[in-house]
Amino acid sequence: MPLTQNPIVEWPTEFHHLLAGFEVATGGDGKRFGRVDIDIDPETLFLLNDFEAHVRHRQVRLRLADSADCLVGEMNVLIGLGAAADRTRHASRIRISFHDLLDDDCVDRHARV
Repeated sequence: MPLTQNPIVEWPTEFHHLLAGFEVATGGDGKRFGRVDIDIDPETLFLLNDFEAHVRHRQVRLRLADSADCLVGEMNVLIGLGAAADRTRHASRIRISFHDLLDDDCVDRHARV
């Protein structure tokens, strides 16, 4: 099924805080991408990996805390960046990133009424 026919998956509410500091940039090809580097505990890392596997090759809707607008894009594989700064609460540092980001109006067109 083409990407355009797959329903957009919402970024989980329980993960919203993980996108604090999310930065959006434009690449040399004119496409936008975004990323955030965070310290994370093992349980949340497991849940994020599970989510990433579920949404592979599907668009994800991001509702960023500092904006009323949404973005949609494809999630990249999580990247391990090494040890966490605060090792008492977190196991590692990772990068959450998305490519081909597009503006979105935050409306789920596939929702049942």
